[in-house]
Amino acid sequence: MARAWNEDRRRDRRRLEQNILAVGQEINAEASLRLSPTLTTAQEWHRKIYAGTSVPVPYYLGEIRDTDPRFPELIGYEVAVNGMPGLPSADVPAELGRFQQAMQAAVSLLDPQMPVGTPPMTGGDLQGVMALAANAHGEWIYIHPFANGNGRTARLWILWITLRYGLPPFMRLKPRPDTLFYAAATQASMRSRDHSQMIIVLNDMLAARLRAGPGA
Repeated sequence: MARAWNEDRRRDRRRLEQNILAVGQEINAEASLRLSPTLTTAQEWHRKIYAGTSVPVPYYLGEIRDTDPRFPELIGYEVAVNGMPGLPSADVPAELGRFQQAMQAAVSLLDPQMPVGTPPMTGGDLQGVMALAANAHGEWIYIHPFANGNGRTARLWILWITLRYGLPPFMRLKPRPDTLFYAAATQASMRSRDHSQMIIVLNDMLAARLRAGPGA
């Protein structure tokens, strides 16, 4: 039976905060490179987030549910959030393949519209970025590829996308945003693959960040 991984240990919290900050800084530093979005990218984020912390099984870091016989405890590893079951582990690899393909197709369309260092200049461009961020977050939550840490990784995808297109960081990575709207939008993504609520939430978060000014 697989060893469950559900909660962070109290003694690891400071280390997690430091690790997440470092990953965010790395994403910021690489934003202008317009790197291709890959599963490997997220796997490395996951390993870096939990580096130096206590985990039930070392290979839980960066490896996905039901992919490789070298990682037997992840084969058949099922997850649930607030009683809501995640995608069956047997379906995770194929869905991640589709996720990567869709992400790469999306950035290939958006990149030419917004030169490096230039934020979205039209409402249409901005909504294209926000829709991609919401869908990346929502699909990652829906797939739930890791044994734990999926929400943090999903929020890193939002940071990765918005920094890529010249927007200021507006999504809190840890702890998770505590608004009811964010929680409801996340549940909609996981329950029915409906990411439209998250688009609204992200627009509201961005608007609040812009109102707060550059020093916020």
